[in-house]
Amino acid sequence: MRRDPEATDAEHLAEFAGRACYQSFHKPNPATRKNADYLQRTLFEQHHWSIAEHATATLYFTGVSRAFTHELIRHRHLSYSQLSQRYVDEAEASPVIPPAVSGLEPYIGDDKEPFTDGLYCSLTEAMQDWAREARRSYKILVERLLEEGFPRKQAREAARAVLPNMTETRIVVTGNLRAWHDVIQRRTAPDADAEMQHVMELAREALQPVAPVIFTKEQQ
Repeated sequence: MRRDPEATDAEHLAEFAGRACYQSFHKPNPATRKNADYLQRTLFEQHHWSIAEHATATLYFTGVSRAFTHELIRHRHLSYSQLSQRYVDEAEASPVIPPAVSGLEPYIGDDKEPFTDGLYCSLTEAMQDWAREARRSYKILVERLLEEGFPRKQAREAARAVLPNMTETRIVVTGNLRAWHDVIQRRTAPDADAEMQHVMELAREALQPVAPVIFTKEQQ
């Protein structure tokens, strides 16, 4: 099949899969001779998304919260490999502040109760304090359990119970382009989790060079 020079590898593969169904490699229809036109019609007008399942993409998410990954892994048509809290020391793990909190301005006023240590501070600072306290408790638990003779993995396994959902994690995610399009479309909706919306917009940006016909805001 003659390749459209403007198509990416992933887009060419999707077109090849679609044309294989009808043996239309010679591209008889001028309206869909270009790869972009073919994918636009097949995927977005005829909704034949199976052809997008042949190309895959893998993304590595860092700086995301455990709350984020709890939401993400509900999408079972993606594959995951996540940082292990049983093996990795979380004593210095960074907190991921929720967008609703990080976007607020600090306030100072006598009519407000202090959040921590008798000091007025922003919600972001308060959450960072709470995260530090959780990490301190985690470290104490690990040390005490090690002193009791537990193996390191079991000590960290038990101590992670005190870590909050805002604890930073990292995860490798693989999916076919149909799966990625579906997740991004669903998780950038206004009613989706705020962190999820932000990260999925970044995922769309990362995938645009892979298949620009599929991963544009206009195609949502």
